[in-house]
Amino acid sequence: MRKARTASMETERAILTTIRQAVTLRTAAALTRAVADLISTGGIPAQARLPTIRAVSDSLGMSRSAVGQAWRQLQTQGLVESKRRGGTTVIAQPTPPHAKRFESMIRASIDMPTDLGNLWCGDMPPINLGGAFEYAVAQPGVGHQFAHQITPELKQAVSASWPFHTDSFLAMHGAVDALEMSLAALVRPGDRVAVAVPTIARVFDILESLSATPVPIPWQGAGPDLEDLRRALVGRPAAFVYQPSRALPNGKSVTPEWVTTAAEVLAGTIPILEMDQTWPLQGTPNSLGTKLPDQVLHTRSFNYVFGADMRMAVVGGNSRLTDVLWNRLSYSSRYVSRIMQLAHAYLLTDPDTLTMLKSWNAEIHRRHEAFADALRRRGHESELGSPPMIWLPVPDEHSVCTRLSNQGIVVHPGAFFQPGTHWDQRISINAAAFSSGFENLAEEIAVACDPRLGGGA
Repeated sequence: MRKARTASMETERAILTTIRQAVTLRTAAALTRAVADLISTGGIPAQARLPTIRAVSDSLGMSRSAVGQAWRQLQTQGLVESKRRGGTTVIAQPTPPHAKRFESMIRASIDMPTDLGNLWCGDMPPINLGGAFEYAVAQPGVGHQFAHQITPELKQAVSASWPFHTDSFLAMHGAVDALEMSLAALVRPGDRVAVAVPTIARVFDILESLSATPVPIPWQGAGPDLEDLRRALVGRPAAFVYQPSRALPNGKSVTPEWVTTAAEVLAGTIPILEMDQTWPLQGTPNSLGTKLPDQVLHTRSFNYVFGADMRMAVVGGNSRLTDVLWNRLSYSSRYVSRIMQLAHAYLLTDPDTLTMLKSWNAEIHRRHEAFADALRRRGHESELGSPPMIWLPVPDEHSVCTRLSNQGIVVHPGAFFQPGTHWDQRISINAAAFSSGFENLAEEIAVACDPRLGGGA
């Protein structure tokens, strides 16, 4: 027994020495990152018992509260577990990261007749893709063994309407892929990332998988709150993630005045990741890239209009980050095929497709306005925003979602789009999913929101 105890103490002392050598800054965030890195690389083995908070505090010259904060963050990340008498131990087999919010959204939607929750075009007439692929496969460069970061045709097609001037472009497999790879390149375990909220649920799934913490920057009027952003910068976040135009799910867009002031706040600080997931709705966004082109990586996704099987995005801006992303894509052979890039280039320049997109755009706006009007007639006012989503205040989002689900209608609760404890009760509604039936759907939502139904489903 004495030998085992002695061996355990020696192991803990060795781990303490390893931690002391790895920590460069005496802060809770730096300690969290260092220990997380050591666990992920095997520097601290599975089942090992971490030194006590007191021992680490004394060794590093840190406050016990800061060390305790780091240990709690490691537990939140699923890397360690703490027991009252057993100390803090590295978990042998951490749970593999998975998209919990996204999976919940999919589970809620399967086999449901009326999907008003997810971002899709519903019964909109599909874009004709035949001509695009006929054009693509006939091009002489198709089949060459070496990939292009972006084909000249696609680069020319997107440059004309890009929100700021840049020569650094890269084709990627969708906006979520671009966001995940960008954050993976920028973020280390324990880092913080400033995020304008509400935002798409996948942002939080990605940050969780990277053992990073979102710092919420709520929308206020003209854009994400700049005072909150200033405060967040004090903590040195790894990046700022936001949607400059038609932000999902609240439909808001930043103003030119916000861009000017935000650029003053962010100049020379951290990488800025912009997302545009609902192109071509409402034209070119107001982008921080007009002021800070070297800091901004702007992502434009095309699959909302061209369809899920045409999933592709183009990123442009921050040349250092596009180089990192290209190195990762080319190393793993994950680059976007020339056929897909050329097909998109065709669709973005074909006169018939562009004419159809104008009609498509007008119809999406019509549906959104008609649905919002139907809700207003029933006393449900939503914040002014752009299509396709309506970000609707409700008495209790869980009850409303459950009652609508019982009627075969899917909407998503506001908790999916905000981290931690959210500020108010909301549901996200895809108002452009269907061409008619707005009065009946609005009535179902109004009934589900009726407080006289009580808290049950």
